[in-house]
Amino acid sequence: MAHDELAKEQELVTYAYECLDAMRERTRALEINAADEVTQKDLEMAIARRLASMDIGLRPLVFGRIDEAAGEVWYVGRRHVEDGNADPVVVEWRAPVAVPYYRASAADPMDLVRRRQFVADAQTLLSMADDVFDESAVDGDQPRVRGLDALLVELERSRTGEMLDIVSTIQVEQDEVIRSPQSGVLAVQGGPGTGKTAVGLHRAAYLLYGNDALARTGVLVVGPNRTFLRYIEHVLPSLGEEAVLQVTMADLVPRVRVTAVDPSDVLRAKGDASMAAVLRDALAAKRRSLDVDIDARAGVRTVRLGADEANGLGAQVATRRMPYASGRSTLRELLVKAMFDRSTADDPHAFGSLLRRDRAFVAALDRLWPSVTAAALVRGATGRTASRGWAEGDLPLLDEAEALLHGPGRTYGHIVVDEAQDLSPMQLRMLARRCPSGSMTILGDVAQGIGVWAIDSWDEAFAHLPTPAGSRTQELHMGYRSPAQVIDYAARLLPEAAPQVRPTESVRRGRTEPLVIAADDLAAAAVAEARRLSAEHGTVAVIAATSMVGDLTRALAHSGEGSGRLVGEDALGEAITVHAAPGVKGLEFDAVVVVEPAAIAEDAPRGLRLLYVALTRPTRHLTVVHRAPLPRTLEL
Repeated sequence: MAHDELAKEQELVTYAYECLDAMRERTRALEINAADEVTQKDLEMAIARRLASMDIGLRPLVFGRIDEAAGEVWYVGRRHVEDGNADPVVVEWRAPVAVPYYRASAADPMDLVRRRQFVADAQTLLSMADDVFDESAVDGDQPRVRGLDALLVELERSRTGEMLDIVSTIQVEQDEVIRSPQSGVLAVQGGPGTGKTAVGLHRAAYLLYGNDALARTGVLVVGPNRTFLRYIEHVLPSLGEEAVLQVTMADLVPRVRVTAVDPSDVLRAKGDASMAAVLRDALAAKRRSLDVDIDARAGVRTVRLGADEANGLGAQVATRRMPYASGRSTLRELLVKAMFDRSTADDPHAFGSLLRRDRAFVAALDRLWPSVTAAALVRGATGRTASRGWAEGDLPLLDEAEALLHGPGRTYGHIVVDEAQDLSPMQLRMLARRCPSGSMTILGDVAQGIGVWAIDSWDEAFAHLPTPAGSRTQELHMGYRSPAQVIDYAARLLPEAAPQVRPTESVRRGRTEPLVIAADDLAAAAVAEARRLSAEHGTVAVIAATSMVGDLTRALAHSGEGSGRLVGEDALGEAITVHAAPGVKGLEFDAVVVVEPAAIAEDAPRGLRLLYVALTRPTRHLTVVHRAPLPRTLEL
């Protein structure tokens, strides 16, 4: 019976792929004869986008079905598929009718009698499992409930160096976040492996579904670093969403290269919200009053404007809410008009053109309202000399200065921010300027906050974000990445590292217990263990304090295994890679070797939290190699 059922479902899946192919052919066959060239190109681009949305790669098209009590049966999949009569063959996961596929439970079946979940390899069904909510729908030889089978199969897949979408295995608490209303600031608190990054990306795709207004204003996804962006870059395209900008915080300040590193106390000072007022006051101080009248020439005419009147015009402009550069332009035109009114000229345009080039006029304007660049303003306010390069903490200041000078830049309809627990108030202000509506999703884990601005409550972040539609927090409790043995071992740090955080509960147990190795030669022991694990697992990460990365990288290279490089754009996904602990947030690997926990705990202002991050990266196995004593709670 089970084999016959699987064969019937395979027929439907095969038919769905055939219908998708037919949809592609119908789209390619569309003839466009627009009235003008611009419209023609727009329509051609629209067709190209539609064709691109039908390219699902090797990920399964159909991943389940729901049987309603009223008799309707719906197949749920990655995208909408219809037959030649425009009747649905597969409904997209984002459609309202698909909600019970993710939300139905024994307590609330949501009018379903059955939820069937497929396990597939591309177009081939491997197995299926039913959640049955009506006893009459159960065949005698079928298990009653096997709801986690598809999820567990997905979790056991080897990691490849890039994140996959979770659209086929979204769980109830994740779906509640994904489909949460767009308005307001939503903080998603989730421990390691709860899927918060994937949830944030799927939420972006869900919010864009049929939302033309949001598509026009755009969605911005902000990640912590370039490696992280490379890791997640294929998720949204696999969900049919190409028009989402994915950036780091540094990308928001283009044409500025970070070459310096500030000590922690300086980084904290620069990140404080009070720096906004410091920059604003420093800019205001650039403006000075005139001590003498303006005697300027416009062609053959000499015109005088009293200092008091000129100063009054400057003061008048200063009361207006406008960017500084606009204020300079406004004051210049007010001065031109005032001097024209005092002249005998009869052509205001010609008079103004001549006056604006007069040295005395320009000198007076430069005193009243001098030209200022963002770089000069920040250097003056912080005392940073031009010979010193910019540091990471300068980027929010430069962005703030640019906004003061020229006004906010592009804004977005929604922003998704990952690893938000480490953002400074000034960085949060950067995001706030880009989303004044306050429609934001901020993702993170208080327990993984490691920087000088790591928060203890999401209320600390809300204080620096626009909240006209309010703010709220939703928590993810279930862990899907790491097995229970790894999660439980790492959670021993939480009572000291983050006592306010509830430990994550893993949905599965792994095949091995964490292994602790004491060694005098850390590099040799770590590389040997990584090589051993590499024979069993697809991706192995060696994670250590920043100061140890060089020795470990050289040892790995000399061993003839792995990339032998610090992970970067072209190393992620290789069999063995070496990582500095501060750079591994959000990443995952089949197996992890954590080297010298005591040193990692000294590598960040919140060192035990950083160690917690490092310990929770594996999806299968964890090994700890140490020479110095372990933190007491980690002793086995």
